[in-house]
Amino acid sequence: MSKRNKNLVLIGLAFAMLLVFSGCASKKTDEEKLADAIQEALKDSSKNENASKDPDTLESHLKEISHFLTSDIWNDGFVNISWFIGSGTNSTGDKMDIDFTIERLGKAMEKKAEYDTYIQGLDASNDGLKQVWTKLSNEIDVLYNKLKEKTPVAEDSSYEFDTGLFEQYRDAFKKDIEALTSN
Repeated sequence: MSKRNKNLVLIGLAFAMLLVFSGCASKKTDEEKLADAIQEALKDSSKNENASKDPDTLESHLKEISHFLTSDIWNDGFVNISWFIGSGTNSTGDKMDIDFTIERLGKAMEKKAEYDTYIQGLDASNDGLKQVWTKLSNEIDVLYNKLKEKTPVAEDSSYEFDTGLFEQYRDAFKKDIEALTSN
């Protein structure tokens, strides 16, 4: 298994643990949720491995963007910040430097600007995907700007950092990519 795939599996496992600890609203047991998340992570890693073999296709670019959303924006950014606000730690319970996290998120925002240009340059057959990306990109900007305006403090229940719309738009974007790449 390549280093990239191992990283993807680890990210998937971290996400699975987050889902288990957050008590998702389904009736599945924690073990079933974890097993589902691990299977999804393995499935995603194999898809990303196939995409890396042909880096110049629309599908590979979209999968790269999807991976970026999960790793750079969500895992390294918004989910850790949400946990920091609520508990004073990152999503895995470790100490966290909020300023460093926001700084790294700023670097990811530069890359997001490149993806904005790429997505908007797609042809009309991808208008649905472009529409979802516009909503997603705007929500990322809203959340990032909130962090820049006022840096959150650990365990500050008055700081509102709602990632619900981001998650809704990210999930829709990923489903649209899956639909496009499965054809």
